[in-house]
Amino acid sequence: MSNYENGNIDKALTGKRKNPLVDDIVDKPSLALYLDCHEETIRNYQKDFGLPFIKIGSNTYFSIKSVYKWLMENERTLLPEKELKKEGLTKPSKGLVE
Repeated sequence: MSNYENGNIDKALTGKRKNPLVDDIVDKPSLALYLDCHEETIRNYQKDFGLPFIKIGSNTYFSIKSVYKWLMENERTLLPEKELKKEGLTKPSKGLVE
């Protein structure tokens, strides 16, 4: 199930899906290709940082919607908190530099 090469990942991201359940699901190689990283990085994100995934037998799949939500929840910044307040960003992300 390599949906990325078939253009289904674009449909999942834009909401132009024929079947929301299937069109939103991609396999590990497709997700790695889309995020421009190695499959090992995806495995590390799963294991160490809680990247959500779906396991069916020996196959691993990912919901684009869930991955996007996870990415937004794990967004970090290296700006000092003072700088964030100065810019009007009241909700600092994890990983701030004091």
